[in-house]
Amino acid sequence: MKKKRPAVAGGDGAGDGDGAPVQVNVDPASYRDWAALPDDLLLTVMESLAIPDLFRAGTACASWYAAYSTARRARIPIRDSAPCLLYSGEGDDDPSTATLYSPSSGDCFRVRLPDPPLRSRALVGSAHGWLATADEQSNLHLVNPLNGAQVALPPVTALHHVESFVDEEGNIVYSVDESLGPDDPEANLPEFEELADREVPVEYPAEKLRLFMYHRVILSCSPSAGRECVALLVHRPDGMISFARPGDERWTHINRTTSNGSLEWDTGYTDALYNKNDGLFYLLSFDGSICALDLSGSSPVARNIVKKNTQWDNPSKYIVLAPWGDLLEVWRLRDFDEPDETPECSSVEFEDRSDKWLTEEIMLYKVDIDKQKLVKIRSIGDHALFLGFNSVVCLPTKNFPMLKPDCAYLSDEFYEEICVKRHNWREIGIWDLKNCKLQSLGDVESLHAWRNWPSPIWITPSLN
Repeated sequence: MKKKRPAVAGGDGAGDGDGAPVQVNVDPASYRDWAALPDDLLLTVMESLAIPDLFRAGTACASWYAAYSTARRARIPIRDSAPCLLYSGEGDDDPSTATLYSPSSGDCFRVRLPDPPLRSRALVGSAHGWLATADEQSNLHLVNPLNGAQVALPPVTALHHVESFVDEEGNIVYSVDESLGPDDPEANLPEFEELADREVPVEYPAEKLRLFMYHRVILSCSPSAGRECVALLVHRPDGMISFARPGDERWTHINRTTSNGSLEWDTGYTDALYNKNDGLFYLLSFDGSICALDLSGSSPVARNIVKKNTQWDNPSKYIVLAPWGDLLEVWRLRDFDEPDETPECSSVEFEDRSDKWLTEEIMLYKVDIDKQKLVKIRSIGDHALFLGFNSVVCLPTKNFPMLKPDCAYLSDEFYEEICVKRHNWREIGIWDLKNCKLQSLGDVESLHAWRNWPSPIWITPSLN
């Protein structure tokens, strides 16, 4: 193992009296054999490390790798980590391998996911250290990429509007009812006129449905909690809501009827969060309105807390609970940027690869629940946001000096581009909220290039 450089003392009594640092002479013979540390002590060391440091420690020597492997298998609670960008590396030969890049440390490390392989999955959410993924049959799985734990959610045919059949060639095809039938209590409401008029059913090949059905998966807690974990699914058509717990056979669809008439819905939902402080989900609509959803009882109960703010659904909208207690809406406006030339691709065929959408503005709003309105703010101070298909993270940068304060770390979640053009260019970068400028994530892409399928996603690593 590489030995630590001798310590350097300052001018506080250990120096020459004028504040100039001096080298402290240490007898090399006094160095301990770190590889021979007792197993219990070595495991204690592992417990004190952040996730990127833990993975680095595992490469030091055989005994440290053994302790690192034990820590991963035992799912020991490791010190909190900042989000990492998870992606399939351009140079990785193993389709099950994922690379994680940590902007808080500048490190990359690799993990191997259980079957099905990462490159065969679509990524539709992340929270509490777990990924929400859809396999080639369009069924959802929750997987922890660090320890390999995996939990299946109810199949896609367990949604209220999806059925399956086998075509003449023996392939599974899904039939999706995207309209409201005449017996549906919402069919005659003005806001559902378009749904009521849609032709039904719409048929999708098994591997294609996942690209259009799933908008986002939000988790109430780690799936390791079993039945205490609720997976909230925002899905087609038009941002409908269903939920399930691990072990459930079916998804429970939420509408005006199942929520005791309390769920208002004009434009569908785009994002949600779970607040562990009050046990409620907060659902964000395309029009900026918010409702609180209680799933703790025998039937869902919803309460509207912010009225619609705009008919403008162009910005991607996110909802996040800030560490200082405020509920925030984040609006991300993107525009098409035509590059000077179409970049070459070495290993993947790109469909219309020249398409390039870039963030051009991010707007922040504090939610005033008492007045049921949004209040525009311009800064999050010494905090950083992480935006994408992940559940939004807002954390203090003082704990992670390499993170930039008052910035939003971005990954692509432009739904239409990811669905229709699986291998198109992906936006990854940093938005400076103070100067309103988009910055590069650094040289990570040139040093550790990513494949664009599955689309890179932020995840906060956890062994829990």
